[in-house]
Amino acid sequence: MKRFALLFAAGLALAACKKSEPPGPAPTLETVAGEGLIDYDPPKGAFTCRAPGEWKAREESNGTDTVTFIGPGAQGAAHIRILQYPHDKNDPWSDADKYASSFWEIDPKNKQPALEKTKIGDNSVIRFHQERPAYKLHSKKVDRVERHDYALIPVKGGFFEIWHTAPADSYQKTLPVFEAVVRSFRVTRESHP
Repeated sequence: MKRFALLFAAGLALAACKKSEPPGPAPTLETVAGEGLIDYDPPKGAFTCRAPGEWKAREESNGTDTVTFIGPGAQGAAHIRILQYPHDKNDPWSDADKYASSFWEIDPKNKQPALEKTKIGDNSVIRFHQERPAYKLHSKKVDRVERHDYALIPVKGGFFEIWHTAPADSYQKTLPVFEAVVRSFRVTRESHP
């Protein structure tokens, strides 16, 4: 009887370990600049948005929902990153206006980008862009110039940053995808560390 019980338990354990079929690809909801957009819901559920379905998604566990969508191509590929501020209790950035006003510090000419405040859907958005050099690895030699586009969405206790990076000579190809992500962005939970 004990042997039967052990065999039965082992069979149940093996059945529980059976691989489940991976879910099928998410349905394409719209196409923007040749990219099929799908619904994206991050693990912690702080927001939803549409995202390029063929781009790689790298989710980070830093206490908040952070994801980077990595576009096709090798060096210099486009990225769209969504971060929630503050990241943790020690993070100095909880005010979107102050954060946006600090970008002169990383501009090669110490020039503050022009800030545009607008309404997109239900969101108040602070927008700006900047071009900055990208250096070769372990070198001070400029490899390329990159375009950085930002959309900051203030929420209670912080803000979300949607950030697009692409080579300055080709950013127009993926900028419409970034715009679609910003348009579709919805805050579902305003929790901060």
